[in-house]
Amino acid sequence: MPNMDYPGPCPSCMGIDGCPTETGKQEAVTHYCKGLEMELNTWKARLYDVLASDKSGDLADEIILIKSTVKEIEAIAEQMQGTCPSSLSDQEKVIGGKLEDLRVHYTKALEVIAPGWFGG
Repeated sequence: MPNMDYPGPCPSCMGIDGCPTETGKQEAVTHYCKGLEMELNTWKARLYDVLASDKSGDLADEIILIKSTVKEIEAIAEQMQGTCPSSLSDQEKVIGGKLEDLRVHYTKALEVIAPGWFGG
């Protein structure tokens, strides 16, 4: 079972907020976004597992919410890479909330899927 308590790609991000140069700041943002991309890829794999397991279509609403939330996080990461913010505290709060939403919807989906169909 995946670690559902994982807080995300970078819980403190002091590397960005304390970075004295623009180059260092850009590298820190790139590193943060790479971690976020890996986190999203994990969620996409979980979503695929849910889609493959949902033969009845009972999870349609949860699946739509999961897909939407993943797209929102991807948009935030793309914006961050383009603007290279001087602080990630605002984005980090939004991303943390979105990752929590993913956990909630994923957990709801797991409640519907029979245990033998998922996770092996």
